[in-house]
Amino acid sequence: MIERKDVPAVWYFEGMEVTETDAGIEISACVLKHNDDVYSFEAVSFDLIPDDQLKVAYDIFVELDVSTNEMKYILNRSYVDPDGYFPGYSGDKRLIHTLLSITVDTDGSRTGEIFNFHKWEATNEAST
Repeated sequence: MIERKDVPAVWYFEGMEVTETDAGIEISACVLKHNDDVYSFEAVSFDLIPDDQLKVAYDIFVELDVSTNEMKYILNRSYVDPDGYFPGYSGDKRLIHTLLSITVDTDGSRTGEIFNFHKWEATNEAST
């Protein structure tokens, strides 16, 4: 089962919809905001393809190239070792978010998480 988790964040998405289909994942066009910066993302999709011998892990990372101020998705597909280990982010850019992490078993079943990074609002939690 793929779970969805709401996460308040200072780097947050507006207009993003992540849809699980029979074939894979679809992500709508959206923007990522941080302070006065706005980064546009085009719609993307990818298939979740099982392997006949090992589990396959799919991760989408959101990374920032600080030298150019460009933001992009990185799709990482890796095989899960029998002990459950699979690599994480290994890019050379600034990691902003892990948008999703999904494992596909050899029978095609899916487990993992999709994160909804929404605007974090500071609240006054002190009682007066």
